[in-house]
Amino acid sequence: MTRLLGMTWNHPRGRDSLRAATAEYGRVDIEWEARSLREFEDTPVTELAARYDLIAIDHPFTGTAAASGALLALDEILAADVLADIRAGGLGASFASYQAHGHQWALPVDAAAQVSAYRPDLLREPVPRGWAETEELLRHLPSGVTAELPANPTHLWSTLLSLCHHHAGTEAPADARRPSWWPDEGIEADVAAAAWEQLRTLLDLVDPVSLERDPIGTLHAMASGAPIAYVPLVFGYSSYSRAGYGERLVRFAEAPRYRVPGTLLGGVGLAVSARCADPGAAAGFAGWVASSASQRGVYLRGGGQPGHRAAWQDPAADALTGGFFTATGPTTMAAFVRDRRPGYPVFQQRAAARLHELMLRREPASVALEELRRLEQERAPVRESR
Repeated sequence: MTRLLGMTWNHPRGRDSLRAATAEYGRVDIEWEARSLREFEDTPVTELAARYDLIAIDHPFTGTAAASGALLALDEILAADVLADIRAGGLGASFASYQAHGHQWALPVDAAAQVSAYRPDLLREPVPRGWAETEELLRHLPSGVTAELPANPTHLWSTLLSLCHHHAGTEAPADARRPSWWPDEGIEADVAAAAWEQLRTLLDLVDPVSLERDPIGTLHAMASGAPIAYVPLVFGYSSYSRAGYGERLVRFAEAPRYRVPGTLLGGVGLAVSARCADPGAAAGFAGWVASSASQRGVYLRGGGQPGHRAAWQDPAADALTGGFFTATGPTTMAAFVRDRRPGYPVFQQRAAARLHELMLRREPASVALEELRRLEQERAPVRESR
């Protein structure tokens, strides 16, 4: 039997689901290692491809991977009917987000977007649908109850982008390109300024620990009993809405909005390294995991958060996850993609770290925009390609 080495991220949603799928597939022996969420977001795909056969990646790495030759084009390995099933089941932009230079570099096995989270035992009023209602709720939480907004460097950047989308008021392109407010030369200044000032306001209304948190930290705290009633924007994790997963149930809802739905797209694609000794076996497994049958079956039961629309529309899957898919599906379907040009992940790290410093100092939008322009100008002048 072929033996492969895989890399995912260290959460039951990313780790246990793939181990369960490997056991049921039975045609290849894969040892899955796991890295932290921060490493998942930041580690260069070229570095991972030098060691692993199968790699769970985020879509902004696609352009760099395609340009470097670190990954194999899966459309050149998988049968057309296998790829067609996965494409047809793509949730919003999730399938297309892993495309570059005319090829498919990863298959969506997991889908997510920034949504709202709340503790139903603590939040006694309806979940806000708009940002004005959200700010009103945050200002009037009962004594002893708190709110958070994960805003470590990476997630402060993510939330800023989602707020940009809402202030711009334009829907995400159907072809999975970046939205119109984010052209090649950088985010439109008026949109970024409005988003920055709103983000400053929101962070003034939530627990200051938010500036140290990532989504797992906040959701784990909620599920472990911390009195966090509401989180207006956080990447959805269906794990925490499953009965028995934590001490307390966490529920999810659509993200607040101004005029348009949708937030920043997350999720995971499964890619095959160019150094893989048995590309056919690795791609075969990836195709099977991303298929509707696996996504609705062992992958879901193993703790995964599927990337196939068939699972999100399955009443049994929705019941298993406390209504997660029904509650967050509209936001996820309307989500927008980030930049996929080569070098973007490095830019994101630098921009996120710098903007986080500025937010800690409570700097106004004018200072943040100047830094963002400077960082954009230092990037190589390349265009996003499909």
